[in-house]
Amino acid sequence: MVVIGLLTAGLAARANETESVRLSRPVLSAASDNAWTIDADVQVTLNSVLIDALKRGVPLVFSAEFEILRKRWYWFNEKLLSQSRPLRLSFHSVTQQYRVSQGDQLMLMTNHLEEALAVVLNVRQWPIAQHSAEVQLQELMQQVAKTPEAFEIRFRTRLDSGQLPKPLQLNALTNRDWNLSTEWIRPQLSLSGSGSIQ
Repeated sequence: MVVIGLLTAGLAARANETESVRLSRPVLSAASDNAWTIDADVQVTLNSVLIDALKRGVPLVFSAEFEILRKRWYWFNEKLLSQSRPLRLSFHSVTQQYRVSQGDQLMLMTNHLEEALAVVLNVRQWPIAQHSAEVQLQELMQQVAKTPEAFEIRFRTRLDSGQLPKPLQLNALTNRDWNLSTEWIRPQLSLSGSGSIQ
């Protein structure tokens, strides 16, 4: 609790520091086995508030998010598919190493923050299907491939402030240092053997 108090006390003085986050255009690909995957590159520069929190033992959870919505002129768009992939970035003070994990699975231990951020943020062959809904997804993706203009397909990466300790969640509501997110971007749709659809 002392660590969180120290963090929240020092945030206002550093509120003007800037961070940057850039998302290259993601690619939604149809593989030969009828699986659909996403690839995306994200570059981020963390401000000193986030780095300090990380060094003091506060894990940061970054979430890649993908959605497909059916466009409706008469009402809000209908959400047909929504998936997220949260990855946890933490710092181990004893070993002085950054750790990247997904759930209980440790994916990487490294001495370099940049290397850890690359693993956390860059998306490689992320399957968007869940096995229980595989048939419905294939039907949906066939519709998307035929009439992509009828759907809003979007992807983003963000720092999930809802995974922060409670006192920092409250601070994240008013302090932009904790609001790190890319814009929603429409992926390029790549079909096997048939080129790409914008």
